[in-house]
Amino acid sequence: MAARKYIKFLAVGLPAFALAVPLNYGLVEFAHLDKRLAYALVLCFQVSVNFVMCRIFVFENKVETSLAAQFAKFFGGIISFRVLDWVLYSFLVEVVGIYYLLVQIMNVLIFSVAKFLFARVLFEGRTKAGLGARSPH
Repeated sequence: MAARKYIKFLAVGLPAFALAVPLNYGLVEFAHLDKRLAYALVLCFQVSVNFVMCRIFVFENKVETSLAAQFAKFFGGIISFRVLDWVLYSFLVEVVGIYYLLVQIMNVLIFSVAKFLFARVLFEGRTKAGLGARSPH
């Protein structure tokens, strides 16, 4: 069951990713934004789109939280992973010299499992996600 949801999680991320690569390219090559700034903007776009896609298509919403509160938690949590993503991207592009679009694709694979586990707990709760109930203390 978890493997099927992980595959769905990756699949629903494809539309945002498919838009993110050309958006990043356009911001860098045509709008002449710094690669790091362009990527940061693209990451915020992706997180927002992925919230909607995950909520509708991947996870059973078992947590009784308002949509706005759930979005805020999702955005805050996923953006934390994305900050790590951005730091790695910046290092690999600026210091190591790897082509920026290749690093963008590599980072999707690197961070996908952690983001999936976080989203699963957020939408379905700790018990449904197989992580046990929270301690009352």
